[in-house]
Amino acid sequence: MLDNADRKISLPTITRVALANFDLYSNEPNADAQIDRPVFCLIGANGLGKSTFLNTINFAITGAIPDPGRKFQSAQDYLRNAGRVDRADDYFSGRISEHARSISSVTVELAWPTIILGVTRDLFGGAGVTQLTIRDVASGSTEVRQMSDDDGSALTSGYQTKVLELVGLEDFAQFVFLMHFVATFDEGRHLLMWDDAALTNALYLAFGADPVAAKAADKLQKDMDRESSRARNVRFSARHVADRIKQLADLLEGNEGDDHITGAELQAQYDALLARQSEAEQRVRRKQAELQDADLKWTDLSASLTETQLEYRRLFSSRLQQSSSIDHHPLVRATLSEDRCALCGAEHVAETIRSAVDKGECPLCQSVLDQSDQDPVAIAELQRLDREIARIRDDLASILDSRARISDEFAAAQASDEAAAEELRNFEEKEAASLAKVQSGSRFSAIRQEIDKLEKERQEFLTQSEAHYRKRDQIRDQLRSYEKALKAQYDAGSERFVPRFRELAEDFIGLPIDVELAHRQGANDSGFGLRMRMDDQLRAQPDTVSESQRFFIDIALRMALSEYMADGPATLLVDTPEGSLDIAYEARAGSMFSKFVGKGNRVLMTANLRSSQLVLRLAQLQKSTGMQVVRMTDWTDLSEVQQAEETLFSKAYDAIEAALR
Repeated sequence: MLDNADRKISLPTITRVALANFDLYSNEPNADAQIDRPVFCLIGANGLGKSTFLNTINFAITGAIPDPGRKFQSAQDYLRNAGRVDRADDYFSGRISEHARSISSVTVELAWPTIILGVTRDLFGGAGVTQLTIRDVASGSTEVRQMSDDDGSALTSGYQTKVLELVGLEDFAQFVFLMHFVATFDEGRHLLMWDDAALTNALYLAFGADPVAAKAADKLQKDMDRESSRARNVRFSARHVADRIKQLADLLEGNEGDDHITGAELQAQYDALLARQSEAEQRVRRKQAELQDADLKWTDLSASLTETQLEYRRLFSSRLQQSSSIDHHPLVRATLSEDRCALCGAEHVAETIRSAVDKGECPLCQSVLDQSDQDPVAIAELQRLDREIARIRDDLASILDSRARISDEFAAAQASDEAAAEELRNFEEKEAASLAKVQSGSRFSAIRQEIDKLEKERQEFLTQSEAHYRKRDQIRDQLRSYEKALKAQYDAGSERFVPRFRELAEDFIGLPIDVELAHRQGANDSGFGLRMRMDDQLRAQPDTVSESQRFFIDIALRMALSEYMADGPATLLVDTPEGSLDIAYEARAGSMFSKFVGKGNRVLMTANLRSSQLVLRLAQLQKSTGMQVVRMTDWTDLSEVQQAEETLFSKAYDAIEAALR
């Protein structure tokens, strides 16, 4: 239960990000950023890798790449998807060159009041944590753990255990949820305010702050949804059986349509469909057998060709090494027979080689050949082997042509088989009742037996459905107790949380903002949402506010939640959505960020030079003691188009630097 309203989460502060062989950043593939001020801003033009920087940080911390299509169902399900090895490999494959794949890595340092953790992960290979550094702040002692020869699971597990101990959570999946859904606003532009499933989980962590209860509620919600889904699926099956029962009952009552075909016609159609499917299946089997036979013949001929060529080379080496036999050399014969140079692969060279040999010249060095002292027996045997090689090659070419034809026929046969099977299934479903009548010889007793059988099946489905619904209700009752406690915790905590959210959001929007907790309590529904009012108008959907408003209101929500749940500074990772802002709102957004930082929190952000009023306002408020700006042009080159406007970028950088002074 949520029995400790004062318990808080200890969130880490990111103090260093070090990249190794990250050659997306061509000028600085080993970029090492020490983050020692409240605001860290990586600023640059489009397409230089700003969003990649944030995602790489999250990958180092969580072992998962944030999913831009993140539909939240449970923390465990999300981590299973976002933490897949192939997902990370696919993400970095388009960003890291082939030669750097095996040596690229990222290190992030996470600081708590007593401990600083340094976590390193390779970008490829799914080895998890490859190095873990644990530094005790008080004593200054440092422990370094390296990945052993195994897959790194022990070190990864050790890192996760240490993080949970320091943060105060029960489950690493919940920590990943916090980092991806609350602490990060990235290029996916996921809106926590309007995602009730994700928001409910965030509220459990922020207001209940009991990690055991948050994990239990998350699991109960998933179990409840699963039982509801199973109940609906089984009930659908029961309805399908009921439709079949009605068809048969209509037959018994003589309610067939006037346009219904006769039993004989129906049986004839059915038999024709059965015969067509049977014939299609047999053709598939025949073509499959022909394909296997062609493959076997190709294998046998390939082996025979190799053996004959080896025999040719052995005979030539043992009996005919002298220059007079140059036209029987294996390389020359292969070139002549294939009209392709056996050394370099050039085509249509046989005529040139043949001409040189006929003139008594070496095709390679044009030396005059000695035409005397040939072994006629060996020459005759070589000629026989040469003819055999040519025959085998012709047979191989024929087999390959045959295999290509059979392969096409096999694919066509499979398509025909699938079409015939589909047509038969559709016919059986549509005419199920009529077929039952025809096949029973119009014996109503047989139809009645079929109805009784189907009715029993329907009742079994209904019984299963009721069992799933009962289990859903039991789970829902357990979940309601957690929800009741969370609602009480929210009511108490909202006196601090809501005013802070209002302060941040109104600083940006310039209009009165309010939120209230909405508790979903339907039979198949549970959880919470925050219903927002702007200037006393309900904004229940994201499209009821402008793009810039919903983005920065959502950032304000994350700021307020992070502050409330943490017992120390909170860090927000923001891929700033300046593209949605006009100049006036950019300045307001900068002021909102500064207010968040003013409470001892931190912002690690990326920003676009295209429109820098947000960064300018933030720089003016924070000055150099509170904000560090890193130019992406120090890390990587501008594109060709951007280079043409490099003067504009320089002016924008200079304006920011001036504002910091």
